[in-house]
Amino acid sequence: MNRVICHYDMDAFYASIEIRDNPKYKDKPIVVAGGVVTTASYPARKFGIHSAMNTLDAKKLCPKLIVVPVNKDKYAYESRIIQDLVLKITHKVEFIAFDEGFIDITDIIDKFSSKENFANLFRKRIFEITGLTCSMGIGLNKLTAKIASDINKPGGQHIFNTEDEFIEFIKDKKVRKLPGVGKQFEKLLNKDNIFLVKDIYPFSLKELCSKYGTSRGELLYTYSRGIDHRDVEFNRAIHSIGNENTFRLPLDSEEEITREIESLFDWSYARLIKKNLLTKTVSLKVRFKNRETISRSKTRFIPTNDKELLKGMVDELLLSLNLTRDIKLLGVSFSNLENPSTRQLTFEKLY
Repeated sequence: MNRVICHYDMDAFYASIEIRDNPKYKDKPIVVAGGVVTTASYPARKFGIHSAMNTLDAKKLCPKLIVVPVNKDKYAYESRIIQDLVLKITHKVEFIAFDEGFIDITDIIDKFSSKENFANLFRKRIFEITGLTCSMGIGLNKLTAKIASDINKPGGQHIFNTEDEFIEFIKDKKVRKLPGVGKQFEKLLNKDNIFLVKDIYPFSLKELCSKYGTSRGELLYTYSRGIDHRDVEFNRAIHSIGNENTFRLPLDSEEEITREIESLFDWSYARLIKKNLLTKTVSLKVRFKNRETISRSKTRFIPTNDKELLKGMVDELLLSLNLTRDIKLLGVSFSNLENPSTRQLTFEKLY
């Protein structure tokens, strides 16, 4: 039986909650932020404002920007309401954040007149209960469902019924459209004259793995063709690997902070490798002398144990926080862990 997987994604979740609760914000550029933007409304995004941007930089792009403080308890409450609604449909759900998740509807889709009907009813019910809109994608697997949910944002839906439909859509898109292809990898591919997804097709799996490494080569070959064998991991235990250090004397220089972060990263990474795990999420925890504690995370769509990629994610988090002094605690951790065996593919099937 072919799988039917859907991905729901709440539209500008934190910002949408604030707009719902404060109608005066409607159609105005707002961000939910502390020192860093957590979520930007769609009017704010038109100015080039995005999550993880420094709030001061965001205000430079849009002087009339409205900044709303983060209220994580409120957002968690709304998330629980949404997740409870989803779990009434099926327990084959993988919640990957407050505002999104994958649902395996293979066993229940026949109860609905069509996939379109399911998506329409899902979005309508979410809006009736929460007053919030979401986007929905349905595909043959997690990859195609995730990409489908982005096509008609905000508040829309898209469905891929076959791999051919997906390939027709993706082939003329920039290679960056593939999950797991970041800025640096895109630059490397561009140097090899791979600009569009269809530029990947002339290469065999063996050639791509030889040129870019097994993990990246496999990603390019399979994802460009809509192939993704990962399951919706609804029974997955949530756990993490990491380390944190409390300092007797507060750190007060960029050099000290960088040195400690590198040490914590190396220790956590060594444990990740020792346990033979892949990770999607890197988190940085900071506590200041005044006891204020902040945490920031960055998540990849594709799990990895590539040290360079993971260290780059830590560096991005560190840069977004602009830490300088009075730090009493630092922590680095990896979460959303997977065993490599759950995603390894048999090469024979792909030639």
